[in-house]
Amino acid sequence: MYRIIIHGGAGIFRGGEERIKGALKAIGEALDYALDILSNGGTSGDAVTEALTIMEDSGFFNAGRGSVMNIEGDIEMDAGYGDSRGNIGAVASVRYPKNPIKLARYVAIHTDHLLLAGTGADELASRIHLDRFEGPVERNIKIYGELIEEYRGLNRFKRNIDIAKRFYGDTIGAVALDKDGILSVGVSTGGIWLKLPGRVGDSPIFGAGFYVNKKFSACATGIGEVIMQTMLTYTASMEYEKTGDVYKAVSYAVSKASEVSEDSAGIIAMDSFGNLAYEFNTKHMLVAYFDGKNKRVKLESNY
Repeated sequence: MYRIIIHGGAGIFRGGEERIKGALKAIGEALDYALDILSNGGTSGDAVTEALTIMEDSGFFNAGRGSVMNIEGDIEMDAGYGDSRGNIGAVASVRYPKNPIKLARYVAIHTDHLLLAGTGADELASRIHLDRFEGPVERNIKIYGELIEEYRGLNRFKRNIDIAKRFYGDTIGAVALDKDGILSVGVSTGGIWLKLPGRVGDSPIFGAGFYVNKKFSACATGIGEVIMQTMLTYTASMEYEKTGDVYKAVSYAVSKASEVSEDSAGIIAMDSFGNLAYEFNTKHMLVAYFDGKNKRVKLESNY
């Protein structure tokens, strides 16, 4: 038995029909590649990592090559990885690696640390010869120019969340179960537009952006500050412990996010029996999954 669910973000998808088609194509390719790994006896960790690598490289998501820019016009990326064997690792505010998910997995498996940040994490990426980030996509350079004119100067900010709610979504994450019964989870993001340098979101925070134990795994997407306030994925896991129902778990977690802020979050999850679910309180959520019978790739909408 093997299963996988992938998200391409929960929020507001902008950029027109061409961008949406590109994102759907990329997440579909990620799903197919991951299923090829799983069907041939590969690990859930490999499936998650390779799926997210494809999406990071596509430029259609706020992760890897498509990461958004901070207020100074720089890229700072976060990522997390975990599996039910007990490997957990994450990186924050990295600028060097083309694929932060690969660095997060390396931290999980090959170091004694849970989270590495900034220049130290970048130096590790260089030492292990990960490919180097080559710069933002042209679309994001244009958006940055428009936004920085509108919001120039910190005195214009009431809260970063005001900007986040205009331009959020399309971060990436995945949860998979392999034939050996191992659950793995991965998440990667460029954060929020015009964030202050050094801002870290939920994605590399265990229990907020991602969570895994022997029975259950989840990853979140949306506005990081809300997800951290509610410890979204850990909250889902606690509800799963009570109910044994994956859908009830994700629905409860999103309801707690809604209490803090509407239009703020989405979550995907899976248990060790292969049951999977997703929920969101935003306008859109991009998902792709294989549930043992059906393979689906779709842009969901709440309204």
